[in-house]
Amino acid sequence: MQLSPHFSLAELTRTSRDIPNEPDDAALTRLRLLCSEVLEPLRLLWGVPIRINSGFRSAAVNAAIGGAKGSQHLRGEAADVVPVGMSAEKAMEMLAKAVARGELPKLGQGIIYASGFLHVSIDIATKPRQQLLRSSAAGGSGGPYHAYRVAS
Repeated sequence: MQLSPHFSLAELTRTSRDIPNEPDDAALTRLRLLCSEVLEPLRLLWGVPIRINSGFRSAAVNAAIGGAKGSQHLRGEAADVVPVGMSAEKAMEMLAKAVARGELPKLGQGIIYASGFLHVSIDIATKPRQQLLRSSAAGGSGGPYHAYRVAS
């Protein structure tokens, strides 16, 4: 099932764990919004395909990978992504500039991780935070987090 022109439900629910990972109707609706309001605009902005490392996570999958208990992945509101053929640093810089120009009005968070991926989310029930962060975690995921600043 396609969620948007470039993203499928299979991509957004893929997991390396042998654990059921099926979104309910509410999470499916949020995944469609994540795709249309965040992922599709990022694909256009970056001009390259986007690989989804992690999208929706069932509670069992989230627990198995050590995800945060309140993760937006549990609700279908977040994805960890890699822009194919582009450095995470360049992608994050472009994301930050697009947010400053008002081009991603539904973005909740953009977080760059040292391991080379970005976490992006959509804020649906609240005013979008448009929070841009850098993780300084040695293990490639988690915090501590610091405000992202575009390199000059």
